[in-house]
Amino acid sequence: MDPQFSNASTNNIYELLKEMIFDWRLSPGEKINVSSLARKLNISPIPLREALSRFHSTKLVLFEPNKGYRVSEILHNDEMLQLMKARNLIEQYAITQVIRNNQLDIVETLQHITERMIGLNVKNSYKEVLKFVHLDSQFHSTIIDKAYNTFLSEAYFGMYSHLHIARFYRARGGVDQDEATDEHWKIIDAIKKRDIFKAKLSVEKHIKDAKNRLLRKDTDAEDYLLYWRHNELHLDDGTLSRLLCHLYALRPDQR
Repeated sequence: MDPQFSNASTNNIYELLKEMIFDWRLSPGEKINVSSLARKLNISPIPLREALSRFHSTKLVLFEPNKGYRVSEILHNDEMLQLMKARNLIEQYAITQVIRNNQLDIVETLQHITERMIGLNVKNSYKEVLKFVHLDSQFHSTIIDKAYNTFLSEAYFGMYSHLHIARFYRARGGVDQDEATDEHWKIIDAIKKRDIFKAKLSVEKHIKDAKNRLLRKDTDAEDYLLYWRHNELHLDDGTLSRLLCHLYALRPDQR
């Protein structure tokens, strides 16, 4: 690890750990030995523990008494379905409020975010994938914020939905860049036209289609995991077996 991390702040360590979780250098279900990881990253255990504590609220990292920290498992089919249903309810309400309250100033912001998403090279860099996820989250958060409902915002942001979706992208080996941005343009167009019916329909279709893309059967996924093992992550057999179990968890027809 670069010596610059020896004095890294909790925020920097948090971002570093997030990248490690998303690209599976800390794999789903893996136990985190704080002392060992601190030595590996050349950082103090104290800010590392603080960063891990922050992750606990996102449910990406779990703390178990007398056992310590571990990376959470990837959401299963039914959990992802429930998450997307909750998002759909909240986002349809939020976009209705945005249009009713004439909050059309968000259009330019949403357009800028979508253009940035289109410009990312997500096929050759996982850091670009993380940027894509961050921008996608910004797009939806912008709509939620403009509903001006504190309780709604707390419920939405407390789900950390895009953080969980990011790990699905890694399991699948890619993101839905073209489809997602095309759906964003339709949502933007409905807001511009102040068409509540079309806006709600566009949000519902976007979330439903995103859910279907995340959970669809992927016959190449096992080969992709094997590729990681030999060419990128150098996974041992035990870790590879866990990843394949996660894959089957997304495909109930092959359990």
